[in-house]
Amino acid sequence: MKIDITKIGVALLAVGICTTEVRAQATTTVTTTKGAFTEYVPGSETMVVRTETSSAPLGYVVSKQTTIVDESGAPVAIERISPGSPLSIQYTGTGEHLVASRIVVQRPAAVTTEPVTTAPVATQQDTTTSTTTTRALTHDEKHALKEQREHPKRELKKQIEKEKDALDKAKDKVEDDGD
Repeated sequence: MKIDITKIGVALLAVGICTTEVRAQATTTVTTTKGAFTEYVPGSETMVVRTETSSAPLGYVVSKQTTIVDESGAPVAIERISPGSPLSIQYTGTGEHLVASRIVVQRPAAVTTEPVTTAPVATQQDTTTSTTTTRALTHDEKHALKEQREHPKRELKKQIEKEKDALDKAKDKVEDDGD
C-alpha cells in the first residue's frame, strides 16, 4: 500500500480551510435592539440612534453590506429615513464600535386619542413644523440598493472560485508528481 503524502496534505488543507471558515462565522454574535433614528451624515458611514436601552445616542457603522428595509422587506434608502422613525437594528460589536448588519425601519405606532372629558386650562402651540415628502425610488436608487445586496454574494463567490482554483492546481501538481 503506497501512501502519497501530498494527497493527504492537500486534503487536510481543504478540511482546515473549511473548518476555519465555519469557526469564524460561528463566533460572531448578532444583537438586536430598537430605537429611534436621530441622524445620518452622508459620507460618514455612521447612523446615530437613540435606543430604548441607552440614555445617550449610539452610533452604528453603516456599510455597503448593511441591509436597510421596511417592515415588508422592501429596500429603503438611508437618506429617506426621517428623524424619530422607529428602527430595529441588528448589529455586531461592542462599546463604541457597533456595525449594523440589518436595519428595519418600522412604521410609527398609531396614535389613539381618548375622548376629552375636561377642557384644557391653557394650550401652547409648537412653532416648529416638519414636512416629509415621500416618493417612489428612482431606477438608479433601486439599482444601487440591489447592488448593495448583491455585493457580498459576488465577493464570496470570487473567494470560493480562488480557493477552488488553488485546490485544482494542488491536485494537478500531486497527480503530476505521482506520475
